[in-house]
Amino acid sequence: MSGLILLNGKIYTMDGKFRVVEAVACLDSKIIALGKSDDMKNFKKKDFKIYDLRGKTVLPGFIDCHTHFLYFASTLDTLNLSGVKTFATLKSRIKEKLKNLKPGELLFVKGWDKNLFKDQSIFNKKTLDKISVQNPIAIFSKDQHTFWVNSIVLEMAEVDKKRKYFAPEKIEEDQKTKKPKGILREDATELILRLIKKVHQKKPKDLFEKAISIVHRNGIVGIHDLGGENTLANYQTFLSSGKLKLRVYVTIPQKNLDKALDLGMKTGFGNEFLKVGGVKLFADGALGSQTALTFEPYSGSENNYGIEVTSEKDLKILVKKANGSGIGVAIHAIGDRAVSQSLNALEKCGKKSLRNRIEHIQLVHPKDLKRFAQLKVIASVQPIHLTSDRDIAEKYWGKRCKFAYPYKTLLKNGATLVFGSDMPIEGFSPLKGIYSAVTRKKERERKDSWYPEQRISVKEAVYAYTLGAAYASGEERIKGSIELGKLADFVILSEDIFENSAEASRDFERILKTKVLATIFDGRIVFGFM
Repeated sequence: MSGLILLNGKIYTMDGKFRVVEAVACLDSKIIALGKSDDMKNFKKKDFKIYDLRGKTVLPGFIDCHTHFLYFASTLDTLNLSGVKTFATLKSRIKEKLKNLKPGELLFVKGWDKNLFKDQSIFNKKTLDKISVQNPIAIFSKDQHTFWVNSIVLEMAEVDKKRKYFAPEKIEEDQKTKKPKGILREDATELILRLIKKVHQKKPKDLFEKAISIVHRNGIVGIHDLGGENTLANYQTFLSSGKLKLRVYVTIPQKNLDKALDLGMKTGFGNEFLKVGGVKLFADGALGSQTALTFEPYSGSENNYGIEVTSEKDLKILVKKANGSGIGVAIHAIGDRAVSQSLNALEKCGKKSLRNRIEHIQLVHPKDLKRFAQLKVIASVQPIHLTSDRDIAEKYWGKRCKFAYPYKTLLKNGATLVFGSDMPIEGFSPLKGIYSAVTRKKERERKDSWYPEQRISVKEAVYAYTLGAAYASGEERIKGSIELGKLADFVILSEDIFENSAEASRDFERILKTKVLATIFDGRIVFGFM
C-alpha cells in the first residue's frame, strides 16, 4: 500500500459545490481525506509521502474527450507538414526524408493543410511524381479526411480499378486523361490507409510509452480514443502488460459494430483503466477539406455542400441497432446539415439513457441549438478548432459563423459540453484549450474576440475537461472531481487560473503562462514534482 498527502495548496475540487480545500490524502488509487492541512496530522504518522504545495493550484486531472491517441503514438516520428505554406518547403522536407529510404519504400507524411497554400493547382499526382518516381508518397491532410498521393501509390492501391465503388467527388479525376488525379477524400482514403498499414505503419507499441509521457506533461490522465478497428485490442495488450498509465474510453468503429453485437459488448464494459465506449459514426467530412455537410453551399462555390458520408436514413438504422443493444453512439458531424441530420437520427431512434454524443459540432443551424439538451445529446467539441479554423470558417461559411462553435449558447440551453483536442490534428494542451474557449482568440493576438458572446467562463471550461468529461463516459461517480472515494488523479499548476482570469480583470493571458508542475495518476506521481 502507498499513501500520498498534498498540503498547503489551493485545491479546486470541481464538485457540485465548487469547494476549495487546502489538503488531500490518498491511499493507493483512492482519495481518503480532504480538508485543511492540519486535518492531515493523523496520516503524517503513517507511511505517507508528504508534499508541501506552497500555495500552488490543484485540479482534477484533465481528460481529453476526443483523441486519435494510438495514431498519435504510432506517428510521433513521421514527417509532419504542419504549418508548411509553400511547395518549396514541402518539396525540401520530403526530399530530405527520402534520403533515408530505399527505392520503392513508401513515405507516409502527415499534417498537410491545403488551405495554407496560395497555388491550389499543385495538388495532383504529377507534382509528387516530380519529387520521386522511385518511392511511393502518401500525404495525409491535417484533418485526416484527404490524401494526396503520387502515381506509384495510385497503382499500388489499385485506385483506378476500385474507384467505381466511390462517389465521383471522393476520388478526383484528371479532366484530360479521365484517370485518378491523386486526391482521395473521406472513405476513399481507406484505400491508402490499408496500403500504408500493409507496407509501412509501425505498431503503436513502438512509441506508446513516449506518447503517454508527453500527455502526462500536459496534465492529461484520461483520454477518449475515437480510433480504428484494432484500437481496443491494442489497449488491452497495453493494459495486460502494465503499460497503460492512462484511463482510456475507446469507441467501436462502425465496421466492427456487428462483431461487437455478436459478442454481447455494451458501452461501459471494462474497468477503471479501460472502458468500451459507443460506436463511432460519420455523418460528413471536414471543414479543412471542404467536405463538411452544410445546408448552404460553401462561399465561392455554387454547388459544393460538402459530402454526406452517411445519410440520415442510414444514421437512423445504425443508431437504432446500437442503442437498442446498449451501445451508445458518437457521431462525427461538423457542418450544420450533418449536425441536424444526426440530431434527427438520435431523436427518432436514440435512447436518452445512453450517453450519446455528437463530435465536433463546428456549425449549428439556429433551430438545432436547443435540441442537444432536449435530446440529452452530449456536445463533444474541441475548443482549439474554433481559433485554428477561424479564418477558413470565415472564408467558406461567412455570416453563418455567427452560429459556429456556439459553446455559450449550448450551455445556456442546458447542453452538456465536453472538451477534447482531436490530437494529433491539433495541439492537445488543455490549458490552451481553456484559453481558446474563454477568449475565442488565437494566442497573444490583438484582434477582438471572435463572436465574443460565445465565450465561456474558466470554470465552465475546466468542468468540460474534468467532471463533464467523466460524465461523457458514464464515470462521474468515480472520477472527474476531487472527492472522497474517487480516483486520485490530479494536475498541479503554477498559477491559479481561476483567480488570474477573473471575469472582471479579463487577464486571460495569464493562462498561457501557466505551467503543469506535476501530474498524479492513480495516486502516483507520473510527471514532475514542483
